[in-house]
Amino acid sequence: MKIYRLTISLILMLLVMYSCRKDQWDKRELVTDTSGTETLLDLIKADTGLSEFAKYLEKTGYDKTVASSKTFTVWAPDNEAFRAVDPGYLEDSTSLKLMIGNCIANQTFYTKEAKDSAIRIRTYSGKRVLFTGDSLNDIALIKKDIHAKNGVLFTMGSAFKPQDNAFEYLRDNYSNSLLFGYLKTLFYSSNIDSLYRDSLKTANAIIPSLNTYMRKVNINSEDSLMTYIILTDQAYKTEMFKLASYFMDSTLEISDSLRGWNIVKDLAINGVYEPGSIPNTLYSTKDSLAIHLNSSQIVKSVKVSNGIVYVVNSLDYDLATKIKPVTIEGERFFDRLDNTKSYSIRKRRDPSTDSIFHDLLIENFGISSYWVRYPVTLNAVTYKVYWRAVNDFQTGTFPMMLALNHHIDTAFADPKNIPFDFTLPYTNVDLLNYNDVYIGEFTPAKHGLEDLFLIGNNVTSNGKNTIVCDYIKLVPVLN
Repeated sequence: MKIYRLTISLILMLLVMYSCRKDQWDKRELVTDTSGTETLLDLIKADTGLSEFAKYLEKTGYDKTVASSKTFTVWAPDNEAFRAVDPGYLEDSTSLKLMIGNCIANQTFYTKEAKDSAIRIRTYSGKRVLFTGDSLNDIALIKKDIHAKNGVLFTMGSAFKPQDNAFEYLRDNYSNSLLFGYLKTLFYSSNIDSLYRDSLKTANAIIPSLNTYMRKVNINSEDSLMTYIILTDQAYKTEMFKLASYFMDSTLEISDSLRGWNIVKDLAINGVYEPGSIPNTLYSTKDSLAIHLNSSQIVKSVKVSNGIVYVVNSLDYDLATKIKPVTIEGERFFDRLDNTKSYSIRKRRDPSTDSIFHDLLIENFGISSYWVRYPVTLNAVTYKVYWRAVNDFQTGTFPMMLALNHHIDTAFADPKNIPFDFTLPYTNVDLLNYNDVYIGEFTPAKHGLEDLFLIGNNVTSNGKNTIVCDYIKLVPVLN
């Protein structure tokens, strides 16, 4: 009997235990983790040390942003940080919005994501900040990786104003400089109202979307990192003098504008080169000018939101990388004496290098002094002139010559009777010569557009008046 009662009791105990476990299993979906259930705004408001930041979030309207369902990273300065900021800056609604927006970014970025390398993150101010996991723009982070249901929160003991980019730094600190003065003249639209243009110049204003320089070398962009060089007025004057002979044009105003452009276009360099780690040679973004930036030339260096700026009192570079050789491909001509005559663009192989090239061949056309024209912009400097013309298609040689004419003179000339400004002598095209052949020298009277003519022999005999050309090369003679 006792055994029976013990058995019944044991069965009842097992049933009770099973019922309890089953009840827990059935309620498994109701068990929730209390972490990450609050929004970023909830976390910020709950932290008394962030009350100033919470106040400024509300004042700028960013409270609604960080309370929304999107995900964010917020780097919140504490109350002590805001006490160190100029009150006038915080009272200015535009400045305040930039500062608070600079603390907020879309998506979540945890410390582990910046463990191996720093991350540049675009913020709501439009600027990018440098996040290392332990710091933001070199400001140490105090609390890290505080999880919210719509993002992650960090706190820091300093508040920082959004950094200027390279253009903003130039505009705000060197608005009266010769460099900035030239940039103000570079308006992209030729139709812009003159009063509007003049008012912008008077106000030291540059609208990047209307500026030729900004459209070609955008030092206002936050999306790329650069090293930018600002020339002091003395350095700018030195460069203007150095380039004077190469950019002489029809008027002093045009000449000055050409020199100015050829100075400013080569002051931006891709990538950031910190003081103490500048290589011997840097290459400009626009035209690969080989620059030698020496520490003795640097007046100051300033970190900006898109890189670093160096203010220099002089600038060294390889002149041959600014006044460059000009190579004209033979097959890329502009027009020819008689468009009814056929021509061939050949694909050939250089046996000495095994390289492929294309050239122009015109033959059997029965016209004397047939020409092909190539417009080309040249500096006011002496050029040594070469061509490569491969005669691998016939057994006899033939002569060709080069002539040049200022473009404006060609435009109104009779194509059959162009009075060339300058001619180089006839030169024989020898058999199977794959080398550059020296033709002579030419010095343009001024910088500008020249028409270069490749001219066949002054006979009508086929085989004697042939034209063939891989390229024509003009190499400047620099002092």
